[in-house]
This record gives sequence, C-alpha cells and structure tokens, in this order.
Amino acid sequence: METDLETFFTLIEALGIGLLIGIERERSVHLQGEGASSGIRTFALASLIGAISIMTGGVPLLIVAVIVVAITRIASVAQQSDPKIGLTTSLALISVVLLGAMATETAFLAAAIAVIIASLLAARKMLHDFSRSVLTTVELRDGLILGVSVLVILPVLPDIDIGPGGALNPRILFIIVVVIMMISAAGHVATRVIGARLGLPVSGFLSGFVSSTSTILALGHHATEKPDDAKSAAAGATLSSVSSLIQIGIILLALSPAMFTMGFPLLFAAGLAATLHGAAIFFLAMRRKVEPAVLELPSQVFSVKGALGFALIVAVVMVVSATLNDFFGNTAVLASVALAGLVSTNSATVALASLVAAGQISAAAGALPLAAALSANAMVRILTAFRQKNKTFRRTVAFGLVLQLSVIWLSWWLADVLRAWFADWSAIIPQ
Repeated sequence: METDLETFFTLIEALGIGLLIGIERERSVHLQGEGASSGIRTFALASLIGAISIMTGGVPLLIVAVIVVAITRIASVAQQSDPKIGLTTSLALISVVLLGAMATETAFLAAAIAVIIASLLAARKMLHDFSRSVLTTVELRDGLILGVSVLVILPVLPDIDIGPGGALNPRILFIIVVVIMMISAAGHVATRVIGARLGLPVSGFLSGFVSSTSTILALGHHATEKPDDAKSAAAGATLSSVSSLIQIGIILLALSPAMFTMGFPLLFAAGLAATLHGAAIFFLAMRRKVEPAVLELPSQVFSVKGALGFALIVAVVMVVSATLNDFFGNTAVLASVALAGLVSTNSATVALASLVAAGQISAAAGALPLAAALSANAMVRILTAFRQKNKTFRRTVAFGLVLQLSVIWLSWWLADVLRAWFADWSAIIPQ
C-alpha cells in the first residue's frame, strides 16, 4: 500500500511538471499566433510517459520513449507551413520526458528544473530584447571572458603552493582575479541600472568598485568642464572611497576571516567618515537646486589587461613580502604592502590576507600593514585631487581624504590599545 501511494505521488509530480511547461507553451503559441503545436495535453502525457517508462522498463525503455517522442515531434513539425515553428517547443518536450523520469528519483530537483525551464520559456521576449537592445557587444564579450575564466580556466589550474614559503598558489591567485572581475561587473551592471537616474554621487559610488583613483580623476575633469556640478562631483568622488573600502572588506573576508576581523575597525571607521562627508556634500548640492549631471562611465565591464596586471602585482607583492619576511620579519611586510598600496589597495589587501592565511604573519600583526596600505593609497588620491583645476572640487575631496586618513590611524591606535588592555586583563584574571 505504501509503495502504491509513493508511486501515485510520483506520477502526480510528473503530471504537474508536464502541466506547468505545457500551459506556458500553450499560452505562448496562442499569443504569437502560430499554428498547431504541442500544448498542455501533449506535455502532460510526455511527462507521464517518461515516469512510466523508467518505472516499468528502466533506462532502456526511457531511451526508446525519448526517441519515439522526438520522432513524433519531428513528423508534426514537418507538416507545419512555417519552418520557424517548433525548435524551442521540441526541446522543451524532450526535456519534459526526461523530467518525468527524473521525478521518480529526485522529485524536488525535477520540479526545480521544470520551474527554471518554464521561466526561461516565459521570458522569451524579455531575453530577446535584452540580448538585442540592452546588452552591448563589449558587455557580451566581457561576460564570455568571465564565463570562460570561471568554467574553463579555473578548474584546470593546479592547486599547489610554490615560491618562497609557498606564498603563491596558481588557483587561489586566479580566484582572486575572478573575484575582482565579478565585483567590477556587479558595479558596472548597477551603474547601468541605477546610475543614469541618480546622477554623479551614485555613479561615483558605483564606479569606486572599479577604481576610486580613476573616479576622482574623471569627476575632477567633469567639475572643471561644468563648475556648477563641482559639489555633486565631489560627493561622488568621496563616496567612491566607501565602495573601495567595501571591496577591500569583501576581499579580506573571502581570503582571511581573521584578517577581516582585525581590519574591520579601520575599514568601518574610514567608511563611516567618507559616508557622512559625502552625504553632507550631496545634501548641500541638492539645496542649490542644481540638477547633477550623469557621469558617463566606460562601457567596458572590466579590462583583461588590467586583470592580468593586477594578478602580476599581487604575485610580485606576495613573493617580495614572503621573501623579505623570511629575512627581516614583519617590518619588511609593512614596507612591501605599503608600497603595493601606492599602486592598488586591492593588490595590497590580497597580498596581506594571503600572507595571513598562509601563516606567514599573524592577523594582529597585519593590522599595521593594512593601515599603511590604506594610507599610501589615500595619499595618492589626495595628490590626484590636488591636481584638479576646480578649487571647490579640489578642496572638498582632499579634505574628505585627509579626514579618512586621520580616522584610519585613530581607529588603529584605539584597536591596538584595546587589544593590549584585554591581553593585560586576561593575564591578571586567574584561569
């Protein structure tokens, strides 16, 4: 009795799968004005055929059922006058036969796949419009590059530690590059969806995921060309530091949770200071009743040359840091990470987190190099801001960066004092 009940529910599951996809196909064919095609009854029967075949004859009978359904569908399509009719529906029909069979083994997975297939079929117009009108050639190319990187290159890279102290791991290094590419892609997508409506502040924040220094430079040029937008441009430049700090936090959390815990006070304090300063500038700009213009960001999602250059910088910094650490201790790591921060806070962060994860230095010892790297990069951005011609933009952005610099070292000092206090207190309290 129990076996019969399970079989009954399995057949109900298969029937539901066929009805779900069949309803979508029936409605789609009706809206498009196509001729006769497979609909609700056909898909429901096809799914039941798959389930019954696997129950009664196993895989061999299922193969026969799939072949018979495919041949029947081909014969039906051949009788239609429109040659475009049938390809998507034919593939969906064969999929339903297999899903009916799958429902006998893993009902939940079969139902989930059926929902995905029905959603893809229903989103026909939206997907066509997106691929033909919204998605650019450059975005398609970069999306394919990202897909190849994740699905083809990453799985074949060796997972071995090489170099001084095992500081380099090809797979981990490439994972870092992929993460940076994904973050940049997310920022690009968000900019296309939101940036055109909210102006320079939001666009500056989003483009900070790519490069805060480049954002300051681009917005500085914009403020020079349109002085009325100087306040809004300064707000965007300041808020780009917030997204840069968020990106650093994501990298630390992914590579070394212990280093993230130690670096969180610095990142949070600097991010809070930048957020408050940027928000204040934005509200002042809004009070002037000047409609901020939109920053035209590059259509490129990410740069392959930039990704490879980033990987090279990370590898060099990690090797140099590990080598110097073997000879001179943590002082050398401080210098090498700070120098890396002049070029990229991401590469400095990756190198530092990787050293902590590999046990080259402790997380507590990594707090000072992190503060040094953030400070070095902030100095580069201050110099970039001072090179801009618009006085309002120059002074506003530089003041915000100096404020962040001060907060970084104040939070590092307070965290160090608290760690020492807790260590002394723990030594006094009897175990």
